[in-house]
Amino acid sequence: MAGPTLDRKLTAARSTRVEFALATPADDPDIRRLLRENPMPGRIALTFEREPDYFADADLPQTEKQTIIARERGRAVCVGNCSLRQRVVNGRACRVGYLGGLRLDARVAGRFDILRRGYEFFRELQADNPADYYFTSIAADNLPARKFLERGLPGMPAYEFASEFLTLLLPVKQQAQTRKAREAETADSSEMLKFLEEQDRHHQFAECWTARELVALSKLGLNAEQFRCERVDGRIAAVAAVWDQRAFKQTVIRGYSPWLALARPALNCFARLLGTPGLPPIGATLAQAFVSHLAVDPKEPEALTTLILKAREAVADKGIEFLTLGFSANDPRLALLRNKFRSREYLSRIYLVRWPDLGASLDDLDGRCLGLEVALL
Repeated sequence: MAGPTLDRKLTAARSTRVEFALATPADDPDIRRLLRENPMPGRIALTFEREPDYFADADLPQTEKQTIIARERGRAVCVGNCSLRQRVVNGRACRVGYLGGLRLDARVAGRFDILRRGYEFFRELQADNPADYYFTSIAADNLPARKFLERGLPGMPAYEFASEFLTLLLPVKQQAQTRKAREAETADSSEMLKFLEEQDRHHQFAECWTARELVALSKLGLNAEQFRCERVDGRIAAVAAVWDQRAFKQTVIRGYSPWLALARPALNCFARLLGTPGLPPIGATLAQAFVSHLAVDPKEPEALTTLILKAREAVADKGIEFLTLGFSANDPRLALLRNKFRSREYLSRIYLVRWPDLGASLDDLDGRCLGLEVALL
């Protein structure tokens, strides 16, 4: 969901005053300011923030997070990161980098030189130990960013369109508070990890979860109690966790398009009548939790909807208004959930990113659909 923010025509004016460096904890306040003050454009303007500590998830096992910060006359003007992890590609574990969190300060909007030199800095940084693949996501309605990055300008990497990606926000109906939540079964970590491995090999860029990493995620609010599974004839048929990340990562409403702002009071009245969440006020943090570590046996598709129903009921009294899931547009699980649930949708586009000497091409992927972990985007 955290694609680049570009809202003006880019110019090629070069400035030698801009300096690039790998960010350290000393840069934390400036990075959080950039994220907070530079929203993603669209019908609903959003900021993807990292309060109170940008580096809260930087030291997870098997993850290397590299953040590049650009400064002009001492002021931070651009930031972007690459999260390097083991992910499944063509059925085997590969080193894959996700490029995200790119923000260009409004004071230097349109500065092509900053972005191009930032990409050059990143390429040089990766040269000694490159990933096998790099990918990124861009909001579908962020047309300036798409137009710029798809043009293949000199000094920029190639962006190869891989798939559309749908983020679903499933309302947690407040009426569920009056019912006793139906309990899903639990599973021990070894059984769950084996099932995740078996199912994730059918998808591109799915995570390679380890027991050590599951333990480490407890400091980010994901404990064993958040994991549930559905069984058929004693076998795991679906598994997932509900991960509330608001303590370290927030999606904040920063504005509405004119027509949506005008219609918001009426839309919220209808939402109250239906018992569903309305459009939050500007400045509010979206009350969402991610459905993460999701895997489903394709022979037991109904196990997915049963598990999601139970997950929704289980969080109805925890201040959560939406469950957030993400699927590639050609993932059969997406069609199943669309038929079962009403949801709000956020459309993104997934690209493979490559340089002539860095990163593999889309042609190197076989026909498996993407299986991205939306909680890590």
